[in-house]
Amino acid sequence: MAKTWEPSGAVAGTLLPATRVRVPARARAEAPAKNRLDQIRAAGCRLLFEHGYAGMTMRQIAARLRIKASSLYYHFPSKQDILFDLMRATASELLEGLRRIAASDNGPEQQLDEAIRWHVLFHTQKREEAFVSHSELRSLEPDNLKAILKLRHEYDRLFDAILQRGRQDGVFLIEDVSVVRNSILTMCTATAGWFSPQGRLTAEQVANQICNFVRAALVQRNGRNGARTPTAQ
Repeated sequence: MAKTWEPSGAVAGTLLPATRVRVPARARAEAPAKNRLDQIRAAGCRLLFEHGYAGMTMRQIAARLRIKASSLYYHFPSKQDILFDLMRATASELLEGLRRIAASDNGPEQQLDEAIRWHVLFHTQKREEAFVSHSELRSLEPDNLKAILKLRHEYDRLFDAILQRGRQDGVFLIEDVSVVRNSILTMCTATAGWFSPQGRLTAEQVANQICNFVRAALVQRNGRNGARTPTAQ
């Protein structure tokens, strides 16, 4: 006889009385504020993706969310603040993922596989954020641009460290690390522009094929370059 599921804490044949949970007033106030902030970020990202920075206005965001302009300006004083917030969040998330990969005890081959997969999957799953972050870099004001470039330079430095370790260990055949890094990241980043979730290949399959492509170009096997299928994660 199949075992039936019972709600945790319930006694067979009885119903426990409803319990009212007291939510602190501060928590009740903060939850709607956070939801509103996330809504503004999402709407801003979509409008930046659709119209570009020059074509997007604060009025459009307010109209799309059906809120008053005063509510919008309370969270973001200008569309420059929305753009910077989006680009900083995107760059920080990418950087945090690569930091975890670079800090692992894995060898340079596996770290490179993981770094490529991370970059591809991020750009295929967050296509709008990735597209805006790369296409609207020129729209940032000087101080904001400096902050974003600092995050990007740190990302490049970590990626370079993986490649350099592989070269020093005799695993990767590389002449110029910066050229190889830029080539790999450009290829991975471009997936945000052409990948389709409804397409023939999944994002994971695309990431694996790019890993194989890079391995065929870089990895030395008994004096010759070669590729193997990376382990799916």
